[in-house]
Amino acid sequence: MDPAVCWTGTANGAWDENTRKQYPNFEGWVAVSENTLQDNDPNNDLTPAGAQRLFMWQRRRAGDIDKYDFLMDASFGGPFPLISKPLGNLRFFLTHFRERDMFVFPLSRDGFNENQTQLKISSDITSNMKLVINSLYGEVRSATQYNWTVTPTGDVLRGVSQIADLANDAEVLYIPGYYTPTDIYRTMVGAKLTHALGPKSFYEANIQYNRSKYNSFQTTLRDTSRIYQPVPGYYADEAPFGYWGYSSSAIDGMSLGGWMNLGRDESELSTYTFKFDFVSQLNETNELKLGTKVVYNDFNIISRTESPSMSTWTRSMVYRVYPFRIGTYLQDKLEFEGFIANVGLRLDYSNPYIGNYQLSTYDDYYKAGYGNELEAEIPTDEPKADWYLSPRLNVSHPITVNSKLYFNYGHFLSEAQSAYRFRIQRESNGLVTYMGNRNLKMEKTIAYEIGYEHNLWDLFLLKLAGYYKDVANQPGWVYYRNINGTVQYNISENNNYADIRGFEIMLMKRSGQWISGFANYTYDVRTSGYFGLLEYYEDPNLQKEYLRQNPTLTRPRPQPYARANVQFHSPDKYGPMFLGFHPFDKWRINFLADWRAGSYYTYNPNSIPGIIDNVRFRDYYNIDLRIAKSFSVSRLDLQFYLDIRNLLNTKYFSFAGFSDSYDRINYLESLRLDWETGDQKGNDKIGDRRPDDVPFDPLEPNPDNDPAIAARNQQRIDSKSYIDMPNIQSLTYLNPRDIFFGIKLSF
Repeated sequence: MDPAVCWTGTANGAWDENTRKQYPNFEGWVAVSENTLQDNDPNNDLTPAGAQRLFMWQRRRAGDIDKYDFLMDASFGGPFPLISKPLGNLRFFLTHFRERDMFVFPLSRDGFNENQTQLKISSDITSNMKLVINSLYGEVRSATQYNWTVTPTGDVLRGVSQIADLANDAEVLYIPGYYTPTDIYRTMVGAKLTHALGPKSFYEANIQYNRSKYNSFQTTLRDTSRIYQPVPGYYADEAPFGYWGYSSSAIDGMSLGGWMNLGRDESELSTYTFKFDFVSQLNETNELKLGTKVVYNDFNIISRTESPSMSTWTRSMVYRVYPFRIGTYLQDKLEFEGFIANVGLRLDYSNPYIGNYQLSTYDDYYKAGYGNELEAEIPTDEPKADWYLSPRLNVSHPITVNSKLYFNYGHFLSEAQSAYRFRIQRESNGLVTYMGNRNLKMEKTIAYEIGYEHNLWDLFLLKLAGYYKDVANQPGWVYYRNINGTVQYNISENNNYADIRGFEIMLMKRSGQWISGFANYTYDVRTSGYFGLLEYYEDPNLQKEYLRQNPTLTRPRPQPYARANVQFHSPDKYGPMFLGFHPFDKWRINFLADWRAGSYYTYNPNSIPGIIDNVRFRDYYNIDLRIAKSFSVSRLDLQFYLDIRNLLNTKYFSFAGFSDSYDRINYLESLRLDWETGDQKGNDKIGDRRPDDVPFDPLEPNPDNDPAIAARNQQRIDSKSYIDMPNIQSLTYLNPRDIFFGIKLSF
């Protein structure tokens, strides 16, 4: 659109080299016009001005955010009129939650919307027996990003950074239906019975049903009637609006159809849960707890991508499975003078209810033309249930009136995500590309913690703790390919692990007339990796090439973080009264501060073997503020509050601002890193930025240490003008200061 370059192109000399690097190359509307005149199609002949007008028409979608974010949470409860007393003090509690979070730019939906209504009904059946019935209905409306692989059910877009990362393609910005609209409907109903068997024992029985229904669908079909006249004498359809599954291009080459709105999902997930717990105080030193929980699932997955023009863009995940799991525990709480311990044992049992298909590594039934017959032709083996006994131990030992030592130890189990266990993904021709492993073992974490707590002057609690977690059996995908590439699929295995250790220091002031809060510092070191290989090739040459390119072992990198919350509050009825109110009482001023050390990043433009984690991000820090004032009138409590997120309006770098990989490389190359030489050597980190009012002025090469060049470079270094910022300026920072006003009414 810039008159300096739009007619004859960005290479016409009107822009300097640095400006050209910030924008795509463009040949100019004169050249575009000539192409329309020379293609032997008289229906698309355009002048340069006409071509520009058509470009504007095809990008006419506005990205304005014209709706506000909001969150509403309301509840109301009490006895049922007339029937409450005869039905055991029958009472209800009704809540409704509604939220709208607008996207940073609109997609097929302009924001994330969620609403949820819950009803709780309680009755005292007898003096020692209580029944509670719960029900819930909720809806989520958003959009789904279906990538080259089928996105798992229920993965919807929401966060600002998640949306902004999509902005590199013009189609995403200008075609409303590029990503699929998705609705999720959630239903829950359950009942809990609590029965006191005496002054020392009681039990709870809980039964619950949950259902989630997904709907990802095609947007409204495009009207392809050429009834619009964006340029006098030139007729066009309503593109880019409406769904069009066939190849179609705008005047500048932007795709107007084909790879868009691919997602379809009609999956339904149901879960039945039964839980029973029994507690009894056997004597002064022993409290016994035991219980069991049974979970039965019905996963009916119907998730696919669909394209009418390209079979390679059509693939599916369709399967129905009924896994179940059981957890049973027994725990004894031992209390002696100077010693308290919880000693327990838990049994976890998981059964996929269906075994794996009896296939060899490079079986023909992974191939195109065979994969669609998999369920009908290939038997499954016996399902392999997984079970594990987990010890638990928690010990607390007071050593003085004001201090204690404690130790926690336990084994903790969790099932792998169902996609790792049951996923079967196929191309339209039957080629199997993903195969879940139904015999995966449960993920296991062995955790240790030892700590010391001390009461300081009856005002503060000081806590010192060290921890270690050994995580095993994490699932991951492993790729297999036969000699000629007719078989190429991923299968899940328990091949990943993690090692987490660190220590934390915390100082807390839990109560106080004027000040309360806490401060925490955690030094955290994490190592993760995998066993075996991630890719297997039947061709030995390809296998050798993979092994040659993947020799690097990662090493642990510490990333400490800290968090503090300080609240100033004034007492009830503090200060003088004015017009029946105390203007200085019930004030709450809350500061929440976060700091996190910058993570590591590998920048290796020359592909030097062994280079890893050689660049760091800037440290992250943030302060949020909340101010609240409450008023009480009779039985009514009214609170006005102000939330300010990112109080200091600190700017943090977002990779969403890079227009492409070259833009990202230009930024990284402009940084002065500690392993470079000459004037280019420095201590920059990813996230360092050039001030908005400083024009870009790169460092000059200075191989001979010329004093004049060195002086000019020093000026550039002092002003940070040498940093080549991301091209998409509007998405470079995604955390502006947000100010929220709210009202809370209680009666």
